[in-house]
Amino acid sequence: MPKVEIESFFYDLIHCKDKILSTFDKWDAKYDEDERGALVAGIRECEDPELITLLMNIQKLASGYEQIKELMDNAEQEEVDAALEDDDPEDEEF
Repeated sequence: MPKVEIESFFYDLIHCKDKILSTFDKWDAKYDEDERGALVAGIRECEDPELITLLMNIQKLASGYEQIKELMDNAEQEEVDAALEDDDPEDEEF
């Protein structure tokens, strides 16, 4: 498995995830009996500042996923490059 160093933005992603889930949990409790469903009711009844914060956290989470994907791709490519260097036939002596 490729090694990826812990980046500072990982902690921001955990924070965003926690904020998103706490909002959803609040809506689950508040709109549990709503026929529209808790998520739909929560979004419909949400005050603008709270909704903006939620959407910003979702955007940060998605952006962070892209950064993690890029880090993983780079780490995997480094492993492939290292393996190819080890198998280079020009390095072998006869």
